[in-house]
Amino acid sequence: MNIIKSMKAISSITALCALMAVSATASVNASGYDVAFDSPKHHQRGERFKDHSMKRMIKALSLSEQQQGEIKAIRALAKEQHKELHASLQQFKKEVKVLVQAKNFDEQAFIALQGAYQPSFEQAALAKAKTKNAIFNVLSAEQQQKWLKIMEKRNKG
Repeated sequence: MNIIKSMKAISSITALCALMAVSATASVNASGYDVAFDSPKHHQRGERFKDHSMKRMIKALSLSEQQQGEIKAIRALAKEQHKELHASLQQFKKEVKVLVQAKNFDEQAFIALQGAYQPSFEQAALAKAKTKNAIFNVLSAEQQQKWLKIMEKRNKG
């Protein structure tokens, strides 16, 4: 029975980590984060990273002006969709913070909380996947192959 509780705890922690990854943004500069994640400085870094990643993508894949415009439009739409989920995800973070800061951690309360917000997590993950797919489909077949190689190399390192 303790193994089942441990498995539930591990899956809950994994889900929480996945939420944090999804709720941040599609492209988070993990190497330069602030301790205070809600600080304006952190959000500025995220915006700078997005601009930098777009410049790197343009250079690496030799994107045409038309492709650049399409990708920017896709990202703008994704940003608007994320705003709709943002309030829900922020509320989840606040409620988790209360549980984490309690003297005794209530595992059942966390599991219930995570279950209640599961539809929001699914919507965020779906929106992220759709955005990536839309951007990928803007690329030519040659650019897609090059992008896949870049991502494979990035994920290995």
